Amino acid sequence: MIPSFDYKTPKTLEEACALLWELRERAKIVAGGTDLVIGLRSGDLRPGCLIDISRIEDLRRIVEENGRISIGAGVTHAEIASSPIIRRYGKVLSEAASWIGSPQIRNLGTLGGNIVNASPAADTVPPLMTLNAAGRILSSEGEKEVPLDQLFKGPYETNLKPHEILAQVNFPKLPAAAKSSFIRLARREAMAIARMSVAVILQMERGRIEDIRISAGSITPIPQRMSEAEALLKGNGPDEERLRLAAHQVSEAMIRTSGIRPTTSYKKPVLEALFIRAVKKAVVDSI
Repeated sequence: MIPSFDYKTPKTLEEACALLWELRERAKIVAGGTDLVIGLRSGDLRPGCLIDISRIEDLRRIVEENGRISIGAGVTHAEIASSPIIRRYGKVLSEAASWIGSPQIRNLGTLGGNIVNASPAADTVPPLMTLNAAGRILSSEGEKEVPLDQLFKGPYETNLKPHEILAQVNFPKLPAAAKSSFIRLARREAMAIARMSVAVILQMERGRIEDIRISAGSITPIPQRMSEAEALLKGNGPDEERLRLAAHQVSEAMIRTSGIRPTTSYKKPVLEALFIRAVKKAVVDSI
């Protein structure tokens, strides 16, 4: 049984921030509610008040301005997947959003919710890491911009204070020459949480990788770029031996941050195979 709670529907970000400042730990923000409702039903969450931000128009916009793309935290996965702007300047994010849950979940779930839930399996986070995304954080104390990786404290835990709200996510537009790929592995095609995912953005020139960005999901406690694998591939051709060595760097990063677990013997070779597939897909698209 869901416990009783107060319910507020602010129309502006200023109203929402004022409510959060007043209620602090007693309040929970709800937009799509796809994760929060589960917590309410299980009894894991017992907020004194729900602040519904789904009616705040400033959180529902996708804007292209000054060489950057800004996505409101209330934009749904379905809207991201179908947005011509995101498809053109951040295709890897659009592709990831199209894989999330079922059509019903994509129509309700929001980008902000996927981020602040801080699940290591969040599908949108590895693409955002490769896009060098940052979050715009608002509160009654003011606003600040924080690189995406600095938002996360641990699994299912962020560095957001109780009175702060993630209002937008923004990233630099990708150049036309940049190609990307997103590959995920789950138990079922629909409505399954990703067991592993890999996001890649790269640029090729004369058969060599001039720039590459790599991030993987469900393998580390908090999101990170695979900088050692990036350094190994940058400036070189994507030959099989180099891809194999880079894949090993990715799996070693997983082991270094997550430790040896019962699933490691399965995850290590599968992650390496997913990584090689993701890089090859982006390379083929760039030719």
